[in-house]
This record gives sequence, structure tokens and C-alpha cells, in this order.
Amino acid sequence: MTMVKRLIAPGISLLLGAMLSLIYNPALAEVLVVVSADAPFSRLTSSDLRDIYLGRRTQIADGMMVVPLDQSEGTAARSEFYTHFTGQTPAQIKAHWARQIFTGRGQPPQALANSRAVVERLVSDTKALGYIDPAFLDERLRVLTIE
Repeated sequence: MTMVKRLIAPGISLLLGAMLSLIYNPALAEVLVVVSADAPFSRLTSSDLRDIYLGRRTQIADGMMVVPLDQSEGTAARSEFYTHFTGQTPAQIKAHWARQIFTGRGQPPQALANSRAVVERLVSDTKALGYIDPAFLDERLRVLTIE
């Protein structure tokens, strides 16, 4: 019986850990995709968001131009955003933009210092979108629904 417990216990622990990770995913709460409260849109598809931040599109479904705002390399928000919303690591994003620049296909989104700088820019530009640490959310911003 002791041998059976030793064989089953690690499997149960692994299964329980996997189930808990499905219920609680901290990456979902660590960055918010936001726009100005006055922006004329409130939702994006996940593929539109990914394509905007990878330079594949500049307009949303209704034809409105959007300006993506990035954060400086090395910020926790940047790492969380790209990992969660594009499925790519910061190193992969850097390589993507190096290729785009080298081939003349595009420039990366403007990188601002941190979440505070993104907030200040968003409140003055209704066509901009960005991502921030939830601690910086205030009434001047609207959290986008990502479908």
C-alpha cells in the first residue's frame, strides 16, 4: 500500500496544481488593456490586438485608426502583456521588430517609460491604446473588453 501511495501522490499533486492554474491565472490580472474614457471604442478581438501590436494592422474593424503605445523593455507590464496577448516572449518581440525594421516593413509602437507615462498619453489621445499595471487605472481610462 505504501508503494501505491508513493506512486499516486505525485500524480495527484500535479493534477491538483494544473487545475488550480486554470482557475487562477495571475497573468490575467497583471496588465489591463486600456484607452481614454473618451475613446470611441470599448472592445477588440484578441487577434486584432495582437495584430496591432505586431504591426500587421493599424485600424480596428470599423476602419478607425488606432495608435498602440508600448512600455520600455524590461518592464514587468511589457513582459506580461506580450506573453499573455501575443504568446511571444520579450526576446521574440524584439527579434520580430528587428526583422520588420531591417526589411523596411514597419516600426514598433512608441515605447513610453512606464504605466504612468502611458496613462498620461492615453488621456490626451482618443485614438491611442495601451496596457498598464492595474494600480494605475483611474476614471480617465476605460478597460477594453478583449474578445
